[in-house]
Amino acid sequence: MKSKKAHVRLTNSELAMMQLLWEAGRPLNRAEIMEIALHNPDDPLFAKNSFHVIINNLMAYQFIAAFMNNGAGRKNARRFAPMITRNEYFAQQISTTEHYKASDIPEIVAALFKYTKGADKDELLAKIESAVRRNSK
Repeated sequence: MKSKKAHVRLTNSELAMMQLLWEAGRPLNRAEIMEIALHNPDDPLFAKNSFHVIINNLMAYQFIAAFMNNGAGRKNARRFAPMITRNEYFAQQISTTEHYKASDIPEIVAALFKYTKGADKDELLAKIESAVRRNSK
């Protein structure tokens, strides 16, 4: 079994599944996932037949977990929940690139400010400082 590694690069379909789970804000079962993924039949988030491959890959990476609900019936089927946040995933993608170094962080934050429209930089800087302090303990 593959373990959770910072260098995992998700395929487009795997990332679409993760985005779906992150946006849901709660664990979803297969039927709920497929309803969202196939909402637009002309442009599905991923192929219907690839559901189990995607789920199994994400569980192998330890990016999602599956658990059973108590009770009978389809509504109590196995549900899937993310084990990594969207921000943690994207931070891993940046921090595991070949030429990344910790000294790049200020310029990465500056670049995020540059490409984020309507950001209150003073408010965000205070939140960044708070998040750094909270996560460095």
